[in-house]
Amino acid sequence: MQRFSAKKIALAGIGAAIALGAVIASFYVPNLSLTFNIVAAVGIMLPLTMKYYREAILAYVAVCALGAIFANIHILSFVLIGGAYTIAAIAMHNNKDKLKPVFAYLIKIAYSCFVFLVVYQLTDILFVDLEALNITFSSDAVAYIVLNICFTVLFILYDLLLRWGYDYAIPIVEKITRNMH
Repeated sequence: MQRFSAKKIALAGIGAAIALGAVIASFYVPNLSLTFNIVAAVGIMLPLTMKYYREAILAYVAVCALGAIFANIHILSFVLIGGAYTIAAIAMHNNKDKLKPVFAYLIKIAYSCFVFLVVYQLTDILFVDLEALNITFSSDAVAYIVLNICFTVLFILYDLLLRWGYDYAIPIVEKITRNMH
């Protein structure tokens, strides 16, 4: 049986603590929920900068379990985007020689449509009052398609920024952890 190293556990623990704090804060400070969800994704990304996938998954599971106690259904954005998607996107990014970019983007677009379906149709987390914005559509189906396209474009932009942040964080985390034993 393979053992975990202290460095891996420490990095995953710090990342999980950052992510859990951000998930809880996003529930209690709804005006900054998007910001805190990005901070939670950064927390999960911390062990990924050293390619500790197993530890990142364990940190993700711990944050989901503990975060559900405090944030109940509102943890869904972290579960789908901040955690699972971050791990999958970074894994695809690190294995880009094995997975062609076209297929990676098709997977990401399909996942984006799935997330939109879950968040928009199955829960009331994402609510857009189109009447207050003075926007009208000919039917609910057209509204769903237009909003889904907008969501997908923003999701791909989030993906690009996530990968840029990951590439930016690698040398910083390596420098910080270089002297850890």
